Amino acid sequence: MEPSRVQRILSPLLTIMFVTACAPALNPPTLPSQPTEIAGSPTTATEPPVTAEPTGSPAPEAGLCTNAYYPVSERATWTYASTGSSAGGYSFTDTITSVRQDGFTLSTQLGDLTRTQEWACRPEGLVALQLGGAPAALLNSQGMQLDFEITNASGVTFPSTINTGDQWQHNLDFEGSMSVAGEEAAATGNAQTIFTAIGDETVTVPAGTFEALKIQVDPMFRFNISYEGLNLPVTFSGTYTYWFAQGVGWVKATGTGSAAGMSFSETVELQSYSIP
Repeated sequence: MEPSRVQRILSPLLTIMFVTACAPALNPPTLPSQPTEIAGSPTTATEPPVTAEPTGSPAPEAGLCTNAYYPVSERATWTYASTGSSAGGYSFTDTITSVRQDGFTLSTQLGDLTRTQEWACRPEGLVALQLGGAPAALLNSQGMQLDFEITNASGVTFPSTINTGDQWQHNLDFEGSMSVAGEEAAATGNAQTIFTAIGDETVTVPAGTFEALKIQVDPMFRFNISYEGLNLPVTFSGTYTYWFAQGVGWVKATGTGSAAGMSFSETVELQSYSIP
């Protein structure tokens, strides 16, 4: 197999590693051919900073979707900007477009592209059920399509209660196919993410200054790619740091990753937000 053709298959996958670290789920929906407006788009003004207690748990009467570090509210929006990724600089806006008793829909707009991602609300916490958001939109913008089915899922993405020192894990097994610039390949694999709550820290980003919980995120993606009769095992790994503010959500993330001899370093910061 020519190295240049292998590179065309592998390189775009780097773009999903960073933002996917906190939502490593698969089986994205089809992108619309025209830009889709998202209800409740954020205001241009930056919201005031929020200072919260370092730990906490949701009120029982508020329902399964209540989470101290990920406020689930219909029409809530967050706008982020990224620098240093393998895809170059980009910005995107997340909007919660639908909230149900047992889950919600998160829509992400990146330029003219829109992706939706389904989440489940369970007693143990919030669980991402699909690859969505900025990673999926980035892949499409680079001419890559993933069509994966989840065969097994375990763990939780955001536990209902998080305290300093807690560690948790999320795992997904998947199988399907990928298309990169006309190159077709079948793939099976596993996405494993280990989260560790480090402690509280003050963080300043364009959206304001926040008292945030610092979380170390260690993702590991294992693929077995079948391409032109050959099987190619590929492993992606990285170490990331996320900061989450109570009542606000994800405010900053930094990290590095490597795969197939390539490396990247990225920072994502909250620019503005609006939570009804």
